[in-house]
Amino acid sequence: MRLWKIAALVAFLGCSRTSLEQLEPFPYQGATGGDGATGPTGGRETGGAPTGGTVTGGISAGGSLGGVSTGGVSGVGGSGTGAFGGAVPPAYSLVGAPLVFAPTRDGFRLNAVVASGQPEALHASVRDARGGSWIEGTEIEFPASDVVNWTFQGLAPGTAYEYRIVVQDHEGGEVGIATGRATTERPPGQEFSFALLTDSHIPPRSYVPLGLDTQDTMEQTLLAVSQEVAAGNPDFMVNLGDMLDFHMFGFNDPPPDGAWTRLAYLNYRRLFGSTLAVTPHFAVIGNWDGENGCNGDAIQRSLSQRLLYVPGPNPSTYPEGGSMNQDYYAFTWGDALFVVLNVMTYTPTCHYLSYDPGVADDWTLGSAQLAWLRQTLGNATSKWRFLLIHHVVGGAAGDQANSAYGRGGGQAAHVGEQAVIHDLMLEHGVQIFFYGHDHVFTDMVVNDIHYTLPGSAGAPWKFTSVETGYSEYWPDSGHARVHVSPERVQVDFLALGGAVLKSYSITE
Repeated sequence: MRLWKIAALVAFLGCSRTSLEQLEPFPYQGATGGDGATGPTGGRETGGAPTGGTVTGGISAGGSLGGVSTGGVSGVGGSGTGAFGGAVPPAYSLVGAPLVFAPTRDGFRLNAVVASGQPEALHASVRDARGGSWIEGTEIEFPASDVVNWTFQGLAPGTAYEYRIVVQDHEGGEVGIATGRATTERPPGQEFSFALLTDSHIPPRSYVPLGLDTQDTMEQTLLAVSQEVAAGNPDFMVNLGDMLDFHMFGFNDPPPDGAWTRLAYLNYRRLFGSTLAVTPHFAVIGNWDGENGCNGDAIQRSLSQRLLYVPGPNPSTYPEGGSMNQDYYAFTWGDALFVVLNVMTYTPTCHYLSYDPGVADDWTLGSAQLAWLRQTLGNATSKWRFLLIHHVVGGAAGDQANSAYGRGGGQAAHVGEQAVIHDLMLEHGVQIFFYGHDHVFTDMVVNDIHYTLPGSAGAPWKFTSVETGYSEYWPDSGHARVHVSPERVQVDFLALGGAVLKSYSITE
């Protein structure tokens, strides 16, 4: 085992004595020491582990996970009071806001994580945002002791809906826990916008704190970016990978137990505030999310927690199908086809930069995913066609190690399996290849295809041309906003604070 990995793990475990038994189903509330310094060393992402402090304190009044009520998330925000005016009983609280996922032409799904109280006591209903009667969910599931999922069906396409989650009080009345909204899949001809963010790099904490406090750059940045995403009122958002960060356990190594992945996903959800409640979430798998192909059986530790706490589309959700593990899938929205790919899980070799770089040609989607991509593009009828992935299926960057690590975007259009994918994009009229990984804003056009990277939503490591090879880029944190109409697609790079760093558009 690498010496730096041993040191990081010892430091982390030394400051956090919480046992795995204490973490299930809810970890206890207490104070911990802050994160150690992190940063690039010799072009390699490295970082310290949390040091100092011990876990102390008892369970908080807000619930054993420190969850907060999200009353008022549908428009005006607020916490601690019910969405419908009454005080939320202390016995019931959620971890952050509900998460809207897998919206379709006739419905959407809703996921809530309960910090205190029984999931079975929660009731969810939906109605047209313009008013009308409330309709109960058509299906309810309890995939874990702290998770509840609702499915809403029979809705109209391209329509905004509001939902509410309630419990009954002691007198039989309804008390609001959370509210939010979602728009169903738009038919062709309707305009819409969506948001892209990437590389939030949110680490686990030894407990999930109460409210929206932050302790490092990653947490602060995601909190700020998420608020700006919601302000743009997109139909949905896509995180292009590296949602999580496990530097404390080693470089691109999985956590030692799925309980840590659970805490990381709960911390990730918490930092979105009310944004997840009003903006459906789609996920892409990145190299720091614990599901790399070279991790072997350890992939299951993180995969199982993602399916619980950041669920996505099943193969039956959309006609385009996808993976049973929800790690690649496709859907149509308005006049655009979105194809989400997974370059991490199906590549069996490790890529550890200078320690164990591998080669750029190692990267692969795997035979099943590549065949599915061919079929999906071959069946495409949408005018606009986008691929979304964490990084290119190859690499051509500032040096050999970073190239092998998958950096370089459009510079790698003709390298390894990316050359196959580039030819497929040319053959089937794909206009934009959206990706993350390199932590900057940049865009490069290769054979009229845009290779577009929307900055970083958390990672403090801003790579330069030495690592990436880019001649034009912006090392700002932020996100991208994409507006789609039948005649035009416009992409805006938005730095934190709203400054537009770059815009481009494609037309008929």
